[in-house]
Amino acid sequence: MVLFVAGEIDLDSAEPLRLALDEATRSGRGPVVVDLSAVLFADTAIVNTLLRARSGLGDRLRLLAPSWPVLRLLRILGMGGVFAIHTGRAAALRDGPVHV
Repeated sequence: MVLFVAGEIDLDSAEPLRLALDEATRSGRGPVVVDLSAVLFADTAIVNTLLRARSGLGDRLRLLAPSWPVLRLLRILGMGGVFAIHTGRAAALRDGPVHV
């Protein structure tokens, strides 16, 4: 499953992502890839949403090509090693977790 996230993700706009990740947790197996390449702004709401999802999905949760704002936020918060981050969709769907 691939979830595409775009635009600004903050406390007011993170709910659809949370709901989609909750649904992914309840249904199916295999990787859940969150494509963050088109995120223009992100605050801690996206990190909280992803951390919550990771508790249910474990290593099934994979981040795809996080945009600079997302990468910067993850690094500032010291979360770079918490999530499996991939640069390509095929690898994210196929490979196990890769932490950077």
